[in-house]
Amino acid sequence: MCRTRTLCGASLLLSFLAIQVSFRFPGAEALASPGSGPGLRRQKREWAMLPVVYAENDRGPFPKKVVQLTSNQDKQTTVYYRITGQGADAPPAGTFTVDRETGWLQVTRPLDRENIDRYMVLVHTVSASGEPIEEPMELWIKVSDLNDNRPQFTQPVFRAAVPEGAPPGTTVVQVSATDADDAVNTYNGVVSYSILSQAPPEPHPQMFTINRDTGTISVASSGLDREKVPVYTLTLQAADMEGEGLTTTARAVITVGDVKDNPPIPPTATTPGQEGTPHPALTVHALNVLTGLPASGLAMRFFQLEDPHRPWNPISQSTTNRSGRLGQTDAMPRRLEPGTYKLRFETGAYWREQGHSSFFPYVEVVFTVTEAEQKVHIPLLLSPYSYTTYRGN
Repeated sequence: MCRTRTLCGASLLLSFLAIQVSFRFPGAEALASPGSGPGLRRQKREWAMLPVVYAENDRGPFPKKVVQLTSNQDKQTTVYYRITGQGADAPPAGTFTVDRETGWLQVTRPLDRENIDRYMVLVHTVSASGEPIEEPMELWIKVSDLNDNRPQFTQPVFRAAVPEGAPPGTTVVQVSATDADDAVNTYNGVVSYSILSQAPPEPHPQMFTINRDTGTISVASSGLDREKVPVYTLTLQAADMEGEGLTTTARAVITVGDVKDNPPIPPTATTPGQEGTPHPALTVHALNVLTGLPASGLAMRFFQLEDPHRPWNPISQSTTNRSGRLGQTDAMPRRLEPGTYKLRFETGAYWREQGHSSFFPYVEVVFTVTEAEQKVHIPLLLSPYSYTTYRGN
């Protein structure tokens, strides 16, 4: 199919690597009327020129021959060639040149499809006196794609939430990646998605799946339980060439929402005169020693050991606020009775959200209260590979 009437009425011959390629355009006639006098007459074009395809990122050496232009008028007179338009005398000017006498079109520098994917130049044929011999003809130069761009996720971390107990097939979030390469005529820009890892791998290492074509993440296995795993971190991969080419990675942080499937635990009874105490008996202050800033978003659960022969009894759960301090909950007692207690911090999930791996998947601080206390303060200094804790004031 011809792009324009100008292209279809062409009279130049296209010669690629010295092999002439020509297409006769039916019904072409001379501009001069029948019976006009002899001599050089400006002709309508009788040939159509195919688009030229040239690969991007060619290493040269330059200038490099692309295609040879030949006029069918060169048997009648000496023909000279020149080009105008994008890449010739318009920006990026000088990218293409033509030998005035031989008609060889040359490229002078590497082409980049992601910058300009096609050029249109006008080919002019003139006589020795500079008189036009034929109408200018459009020559399209299409830049073919090489797989020289990696996919790019639209964001480094995708955050989402899913209710605990969600059945398999539940949609969680859709991630996306782009690729600057050609996804229409080649597979260079066709992106496929996969999950490389899941942390923690509990209760099943494949709790989630991803649609390789759309990037939609959904629940793959039953067993989501916030009380056991409050946060999952998935390492995602986007690969072009339908999953066989260049790759890039991102993370998806998925929070498991609470469905209130556990009965509320009443706070430990307080002694007379203590009702209405404005502050909980236990306070925590967590600090990220890598940044020197509060460790906000650190999940924590608080337990009491009422019987050494029975499991720990959960009291409350919370997450540190922007100040790195323990968020107050109604379940947190206003007074700690004598006994043994445990704080469990989900440090592995916290560091994954910060972009680090952690030597400790969690940190448990067990302490004993010998006398009834109205205030116990526990600071926690965290790094990915160490932690320090003590009783504060």
